[in-house]
Amino acid sequence: MAKRIILAVAGAGKTYHICHEIQPDKRNLIVAFTHANIKNIQNELLRAYGKIPEMTRVMTFDAFVYHMLIRPYEVSIFDFFGEDYKFAETSITLKKPPQQRLKINGRDVPNRKYKKKEFLQHYMDERKQYYCETLSELAMYVKQGRESLIQTAAKKLNFFFDNILIDEFQDFREYDYELIVKLSKFLKNIVLVGDYYQHSVSGQNNSGKPFKKAKTEICYDDFIGELRRERFEVDETSLIHSRRCSKEICSFVRNKLGIQIRSAGINAGTVIRPLNIQEILDDKNIVKLVYDNASRYSFRAVNWSYSKGDTYEAACVILNGSTRKLIEETFSASTLKKATLNKLYVALTRSKGDLYIVTSDEFEAIKEKYYK
Repeated sequence: MAKRIILAVAGAGKTYHICHEIQPDKRNLIVAFTHANIKNIQNELLRAYGKIPEMTRVMTFDAFVYHMLIRPYEVSIFDFFGEDYKFAETSITLKKPPQQRLKINGRDVPNRKYKKKEFLQHYMDERKQYYCETLSELAMYVKQGRESLIQTAAKKLNFFFDNILIDEFQDFREYDYELIVKLSKFLKNIVLVGDYYQHSVSGQNNSGKPFKKAKTEICYDDFIGELRRERFEVDETSLIHSRRCSKEICSFVRNKLGIQIRSAGINAGTVIRPLNIQEILDDKNIVKLVYDNASRYSFRAVNWSYSKGDTYEAACVILNGSTRKLIEETFSASTLKKATLNKLYVALTRSKGDLYIVTSDEFEAIKEKYYK
């Protein structure tokens, strides 16, 4: 497999591809960002092989960093910082590490609890719990003699695993992203799968490298260029066909947003501008996708960003102010912020059946009827 990145479109079957990319008789490690991703991978492995292959391990990224890059090297890590190990019982905490500065009575003051990265306490609290947020930073900071911890760990990973696969790579940012890139330089076989246009969609982990440099958003072509400079083989065609969306919906997204999504032709569905909007809003079988504040409505609603990963029989996308001209001939996706474009892309690609489009003006006229 070497060092490869597969860029997928919405509904192309990223998880399916990863689970069928492996050879079940090989030693495989599959890493994903969230527990939901892990569950999907496990279910797909069960469908494909009747069980999770004995030599295949599936784990979240945080668990991977802790169990594969930190825990086996704790003696060296403690020694690097000049700390006494004494068979420390360590674990992970989700609480935030102390901020460098605090706001007190309107004043910006130093935080006495904050420790610089040169100290182990920057990465660990007083109960010997590693801050989950700084795990990747720690793994990249520590050296073992002339080698970085990353090089040492990669050798062991190559010894124990034939293939390493990482799902939803577009969700990784800053130190997590840098760790994957640096680790990949020393791994024999690694495959990353993700969708560029689904980055910056979730409520967290939205900014920073590799999709933002300072205040500048990194466009698709620049992102591809960066990956190639890191010596990744970039595959833009294997997962370009959506198994979820119809040809008409894919054509609509392609023409309106400029995203090169094609249809596998499995499902039929049309893009519909409803004449009777209330009839659509009252239909419980049609999921209504709103930009935000879904919980305030009495109908079945989901925020655009929260619908990521979902598949619906039919969906109605209710446009917001900045996207209200989507249905007009003069609409240009270049007028949208990158985060808004990505969220809209996610919303427009959830239906495996019909896709209804309601403008913000149309919804504004009747939405008070649907407030809880």
